[in-house]
Amino acid sequence: MLSSLRSFFAKDITQNRRFLLCQILVFVAIQCSFFLSNFYVVQADQVHVLSFTAAFIMAIFLKYSWRVIPGVVCGLLFYYSYFSHRALVITLLFSTALPAIPLLFSTIYQRIIQSFDAHNFPLRLVYYILVLGLAYPIANSLLLISISDYFGAVAQFEIQFLFYSVLSGALTQLVLTPLFTLVIHYLAEGSKAPYIQLDKAMHEDSLTSYHYRLWFTICVLVCVFTLFGESSLYRDTMSLLLICLVGVGIGKYGLVRPVLFATFVLLLTIEDGVSRLNQGILSERHFYGILLVLFVMTALMFMLGAHSIKNYLTTREAIVRERIDPYTGLFNLAQMREDIEQSGHVVLIFINLTPTVSKLSSLGHRGRAQLIKQLSHYLNEKTQYIKRCYLPPFSEGLVCYVPRLPYLNSELKSLIRLLEQFHFYFQDTSISLVKRTIHCTDLKYDQDLESLVSSLCEQYSDAQTDIKWLNQHTTPYSELEKLNFIQNCFKNNQFELYCQPYRNLHGRLKEEYFEVLLRLKVDGQTMMSPAEFFPLINEFGLEVELDKWVVSHTFISLSRFVDNWQSIGRCSINLTAKALSDDSLVKEVVSLAQQYGVPLDKICFEITESDALRDEAQAILAIEQLRKIGCTIALDDFGTGYASFDYLRRLPLDIIKIDGSFVQEITHSDRDKTIVQAISQVAKTMNLTTVAEFVESEQHADILCGLGIDYAQGFGIAKPLPLMSHLKRCQKGRAI
Repeated sequence: MLSSLRSFFAKDITQNRRFLLCQILVFVAIQCSFFLSNFYVVQADQVHVLSFTAAFIMAIFLKYSWRVIPGVVCGLLFYYSYFSHRALVITLLFSTALPAIPLLFSTIYQRIIQSFDAHNFPLRLVYYILVLGLAYPIANSLLLISISDYFGAVAQFEIQFLFYSVLSGALTQLVLTPLFTLVIHYLAEGSKAPYIQLDKAMHEDSLTSYHYRLWFTICVLVCVFTLFGESSLYRDTMSLLLICLVGVGIGKYGLVRPVLFATFVLLLTIEDGVSRLNQGILSERHFYGILLVLFVMTALMFMLGAHSIKNYLTTREAIVRERIDPYTGLFNLAQMREDIEQSGHVVLIFINLTPTVSKLSSLGHRGRAQLIKQLSHYLNEKTQYIKRCYLPPFSEGLVCYVPRLPYLNSELKSLIRLLEQFHFYFQDTSISLVKRTIHCTDLKYDQDLESLVSSLCEQYSDAQTDIKWLNQHTTPYSELEKLNFIQNCFKNNQFELYCQPYRNLHGRLKEEYFEVLLRLKVDGQTMMSPAEFFPLINEFGLEVELDKWVVSHTFISLSRFVDNWQSIGRCSINLTAKALSDDSLVKEVVSLAQQYGVPLDKICFEITESDALRDEAQAILAIEQLRKIGCTIALDDFGTGYASFDYLRRLPLDIIKIDGSFVQEITHSDRDKTIVQAISQVAKTMNLTTVAEFVESEQHADILCGLGIDYAQGFGIAKPLPLMSHLKRCQKGRAI
């Protein structure tokens, strides 16, 4: 209890000390402002053409409102009593009544701008001119004249004197108050002050600009020449030139620097005019004509500044809208390029979401956008090194960058772990990512970001590698070279048929069951897997041609090497979505079967969930036609889609192949066992055959057998081998 009281009083004492220090600073600043104002006094009327005091009081009220009244009142009392030697009554009236007017108008101005958006700077400047640049000087001049007239300080009220007083007050508020406001806000808030931030943002683009450096140098030189010029005509000419330069630079090169140059030239011009007026060189009429011209020019500069700010903010908003995807809220590569410029050597990372998104076809754009947004927010929260994720064009995934650090590998591994822990929540359902592969590459200063990201996104994600680095030293092929390469593969029959047998888990297999796979032989030696060449097939839209090639050459191999069809239980061939949508598919299958004598009841066509749902009506029609001619249909990668069980009700199927992601860890995952058992029970109820993929050991096979799965496929059962070799061995075994 005692410590709490001590803490309370200590805090209270600290606040009181700060309050007292603030009042003292205001008091001292007011004395200094009176000293500066004396350089702008017209001796004949004892009128301040520019009042540093009035400008400072308005600026301090705009920032701190009534909280600085004690310092202001004490400062005025001290000056009017000990320096101005005014009568006690007038001193008291001036010291108490005069601060009330700027406090009132600063409050009115603050209330007005509170109804605007915080970043609506143009409207703020317009109301500043109307309220503080016009209305306040009129009210303040009327009050001063009324007090002076009441006590006989003014011989006779003249409208001309009122006009001059208002003009002087307006110049004070337009020239000095903005300068004091910027200084006070900077001292109080530093670089976080709104106008300082705006100036920094507007100025950043011109920091390395040759035009900015030229403009700044000329302005400094003109200021020096103006300051040390001997004749008034020369100084006026230089001042006019500097005002023109300020008009060119305001907004384009920020706000603070043009405002400082403008304030300098206006102070110098007015001081020179006051000096010549007091010496009798310049008539009063000409002097106030100069003031009127300066007021108009200052107001025009304000309007020009407001217009420049409005243009800048409008352009920036347009750029932001252009750089932000409306569905996900993520920035594109244009913003990424700008962000990377400040970071130096970085590593680009692409998180490929295609394997997951392809299983979520029924979610539509909204669901996919939610996935990308949630993952981006998750990574920003969970990592210190990924500050922002970006949306690459024409790719399903996220791009980000990290600094090239010594412990980069451990950070990438930790990113993989985060991706494994991530769950996408949508419509009361939680889904994890199907594959957690990240593609990485170094980005250096002289490299093109767009082409590098394009190469990064085009890499194929394989199941064996979590972190895949892009090899930038490989020679990039042109589009024509790639198309020529893949066309020659078809022309020269460079594709080779492989197969992977299954095992019957409930008895000795009397017939051979296998899935046809595809490889591509390059240079007569190197064998490429579909993961390596299929992106080219997709890029040039050759999926249907490839599927028909596989079907025809599979039928040729079966016809050539199978003598006893009783030895073949089922030959499975994969079909893509485009093949399912091809009207000539069924006719071609029937024609090839008749040509090569292949019984279609031995043929099974495998489709994936995502392929079937791209055009569900056409897929169902094609499936029904294939079943009608005797083929069986298998649904591949079952269980990874958003509504897998719903497909069983909608699609006419014979077989479901359980995705390997549920099988790989089934030896120690009770959750995966439960999922596989549920799939098995549903399949039996619907009279569907089940095949488990990625069976890697006998332990896997035994568990699957106990769960009621019919067939097992994987490296633990048999590794892929050439189709021709497998068929020869089958027939030879039968013959023996």
